[in-house]
Amino acid sequence: MTDIKHTEDGDLDLSGGDLAYAVSDVQHRKDILLSRKGDYKEHPALGVDAADYVNETDPEGLLRTIRKEFTSDGMRVTKVSLNARGELETDAHYENS
Repeated sequence: MTDIKHTEDGDLDLSGGDLAYAVSDVQHRKDILLSRKGDYKEHPALGVDAADYVNETDPEGLLRTIRKEFTSDGMRVTKVSLNARGELETDAHYENS
């Protein structure tokens, strides 16, 4: 999916003097992971709120929620897991990307 490009900090990328456009699958995954339910007026049920899972001892609930939210946003999810260092690994893309 193509969308307005953001910087690593989440700001609009105006480095070229104007709005830039880029494939935004990674950006959308990040937005969904960080957002809470109700953050998007158009889609109030969308959002993982990953920060809410920080003190959880069993990551399965987080991984299930991520898979569900990515799928409900129209992504094809092939991988959602934690690696040996406890870092989240995802592979999910929109069908038209």
